Amino acid sequence: MKIRILPLLLLVLAGRAAAQLEWNVLFGHPEFKNAESLLPDHIGRIRSAGEAERERVINGLKTPEQVSHYQERTMARLREVLGAFPERTPLNAKVTGRLDRAGYRIENVVFESRPRYYVTANVYVPRAGKAKYPAVLAPVGHWGAGKFFEDYQRLGRYLAQRGFIVLVYDAPGQGERQQYFDPVMAQTRLSPGNTHWFVTIEHNYAGMQTILTRDHYAAILAWDGVRGIDYLAGRPDVDADKIACTGTSGGGLQTEVLSAIDPRIKVSIPVCYGGCAADTPARRGLGMTSVDALIAPRPLLMIEATGDPRSSVIEKQRKHALISRLYEISGASASTRYLITDEPHGYGESIRRNAYEWLSRWLNGAPPPPETLAEDQAPLESEAALSCTVTGQVKTSLGGETVFSLNRADAGHLPPREQLPTTRQQWTEWRNRLRGHVTGRLSLEPAGPLNARTLGRTDKGTYVIEKVVFHSTADVYVPGILLLPSGGGRHPAVVFVNDGGKTAGGVAEKYLRPMAEAGQAVLAIDPRGVGETAPANANRENNYRGFVHGEEGSLSFSALGAGVTILGMRTRDVLQAVEYLASRPDVIQSQISAIGHGPGGVMVLHAAALDERIRSVAVLGTLGAYSLVVDSEIYAHRPSLFPPGVLARYDLPDLAAAVAPRPLVLINSTGALQDPLDAARAAQVYDPARRMYELLGVEDRFAIISAPSSGEILDRYQQLR
Repeated sequence: MKIRILPLLLLVLAGRAAAQLEWNVLFGHPEFKNAESLLPDHIGRIRSAGEAERERVINGLKTPEQVSHYQERTMARLREVLGAFPERTPLNAKVTGRLDRAGYRIENVVFESRPRYYVTANVYVPRAGKAKYPAVLAPVGHWGAGKFFEDYQRLGRYLAQRGFIVLVYDAPGQGERQQYFDPVMAQTRLSPGNTHWFVTIEHNYAGMQTILTRDHYAAILAWDGVRGIDYLAGRPDVDADKIACTGTSGGGLQTEVLSAIDPRIKVSIPVCYGGCAADTPARRGLGMTSVDALIAPRPLLMIEATGDPRSSVIEKQRKHALISRLYEISGASASTRYLITDEPHGYGESIRRNAYEWLSRWLNGAPPPPETLAEDQAPLESEAALSCTVTGQVKTSLGGETVFSLNRADAGHLPPREQLPTTRQQWTEWRNRLRGHVTGRLSLEPAGPLNARTLGRTDKGTYVIEKVVFHSTADVYVPGILLLPSGGGRHPAVVFVNDGGKTAGGVAEKYLRPMAEAGQAVLAIDPRGVGETAPANANRENNYRGFVHGEEGSLSFSALGAGVTILGMRTRDVLQAVEYLASRPDVIQSQISAIGHGPGGVMVLHAAALDERIRSVAVLGTLGAYSLVVDSEIYAHRPSLFPPGVLARYDLPDLAAAVAPRPLVLINSTGALQDPLDAARAAQVYDPARRMYELLGVEDRFAIISAPSSGEILDRYQQLR
């Protein structure tokens, strides 16, 4: 029996490999050997060009007036990126506990940076000396313990014993402010296990959702810091003219941002600075070098540790040298320094000592006496002692707002989107305005020459397979499988964009081959970063860490930082696929359709809104509306589908409305969790599209279908001519 089974198994495996190779376009062609790096390399080139331009501009500054003008422009751009901050409302600060220690005390404080949006903090206060003390705001890095973390306890105690008031506060997603805390599991719902790095998962997950409304999670984080300064400045024992800011890791990043936007920070000390992708306010024309440039000429000490990646430390040193030019031009060369300490990533003992010396120099007017530098090694406080809430979590003790509820409220307060036209005369103008919004939100790249080639051709009897490659831009190629009906002649054509790759999920046998045999030319493509050009090191963990830290999520934030979007890039690939079909003599140019599965449906809707050569559209298993994601605390759609600030301009049902009067079929639309929308809910979501088709008198060309069989889906696809 074993002798018979083994050859059979080998035949099955060989058959599968042959089938995969049949649909593979790039395999075996040396020029495409690095296909998996196509998307990362493209984004990297855009980012490098932006960095080079920033460096060129800064190097071109020669006078204090030019520096001032550059900072004004940069501040305007940073304000534009972060958006308008909310109004200052009462902090309602409360001390919920006190600890008296040798030479200092700790106050456990809760304040509201917005109404019912609670910030938990520990305030380390000297017990003797001046009537008013210099103060230090200390945003915490990405440790799950938040303000309880050892390095921050030691920092607060060390500085308080030496005459500084220190406010250490939890960012959302850490310490007592877990945003997705599960009281049964006693941990965040997003955590893949018991690790303090769940903070980065919470930040990026909340940040991905925020992209849809205000576009920037960094603004939410920054406002907590600004209100922390308000709290310090309002204390009677604080000298409001002597406030500094320092933090490490993600807290170092916050130190950079807060020091840039709030001039009340007189001294800035970012340590091992960097953080989650969602925390970084980088966008087109704005990088962290730009942000750091806004701190000059105020004292700036930038500290790195040998425990950080060497390449990162060297790159930061190079960027600091660039920022130093601004200090030189401003006559303040002594006010900045870059320091590397031999310590692990964090806020270690020698870093604390160097920070204290810098603070003393600029806030006290003199270096500290050498005998004050030594640090005691007293035991740390327990989390229970430093907790500001009864249960140890704001969510279960105080309730109130979360990032999710703030984001949902933001969506409700956005200016009304373009109103649907009510007359035929208004329709063209409305559609053109919508196209402008789509192009802007996607940051759509200009198209390049197609440079199309056929790499292989196989006659299958009832149809012919062509393996093709065409270009979207000069450095981005798109592989595709073109199935042509046998017998020659001209044919209606379909661009097929599938979730996971051009033939993933068996779509070749379910849909592609039958449509070709029925007389349609079918072009199935892999948009960049999908299928054959998917990054080789994609994180496929089946948990929230894989969801937010996988290659797709990381590249999405990287693209936003470069001022582009992955959705925009992939939509360009779909548009170029239409261009390719229209260029073929065997395609009827007036009968080109587009079909999208899952995320591919989002690309197809955007492409169809922009290009009228797409004469009919079908989408299957596609998100019904971006607003559904904002309305759900937990969602299951990746940020590569989210254009920044999209809900201020349009939603997916608006794109569906823009397809009118062309035929449109919406099949098995999904909600925030990729859950199927029933017929009634789908009809409610897509009511704008229905009304548009009715206005144009073509309601028979619009259909919403729930739970059809694959045969019914195929029938619908074959009708798209």
